[in-house]
Amino acid sequence: MKAFLLAAGKGRRLLPFTEDNPKPLIKVGGISLIERNILILKESDVEEVIINLHHFGEKIIDLLGDGSNYDLKISYSLEEELLGTGGGIHNAVHHFDEPFIVLSSDIWTDFNFSNLALKEGLLANMILIPNPLANLKGDMGIVNGLIDHENVEKKYTFSGIAILSPQLFTQSKVTESELWNDFLKPASIKGLVSGEIYMGALKNLNSLEEVEKLDASLSEE
Repeated sequence: MKAFLLAAGKGRRLLPFTEDNPKPLIKVGGISLIERNILILKESDVEEVIINLHHFGEKIIDLLGDGSNYDLKISYSLEEELLGTGGGIHNAVHHFDEPFIVLSSDIWTDFNFSNLALKEGLLANMILIPNPLANLKGDMGIVNGLIDHENVEKKYTFSGIAILSPQLFTQSKVTESELWNDFLKPASIKGLVSGEIYMGALKNLNSLEEVEKLDASLSEE
């Protein structure tokens, strides 16, 4: 199994740390977010990870190298201009010839990636979570196992975790684009995207205050 880690963003919400660092290098519990996610993926039998880079990407390369220290292979997809979550994956899709895991590298979670699977005939399986304070209305729900963003009473938030088929990215030209709006949403309208709800620990850290709060809670355990 291969995985793609989104790590190119500028992380403006974590200023001043991101003035001269990529967001995924911020540490929680004594380890950077991206390293922790690499280790979790390795535990889930992922053998190769591709990471897209833009903002101080060289610092991520300096830390992770070729992945040999983590007993897996790491490759990099460099973006001179930011391509967004959809464009970043599309730009690197040639690395994949079968379904692959996608993960935002700056989230903190105990999700078991070994449980991720994609049913035959579908283009994606998305992991949804209960709505955080920043998105109380939610964006999408699940009807008969499939993602639906209109005909649902209870909506959830996309976690940043999914398993995708390379066939989701069939358009030939790579442009700046977003994973949900430009790829997953159109596919879901066609009934080609399944979903699961995850109730475990998963945090998208969007402020230094949230980082400090999580770090403090882990220190107390």
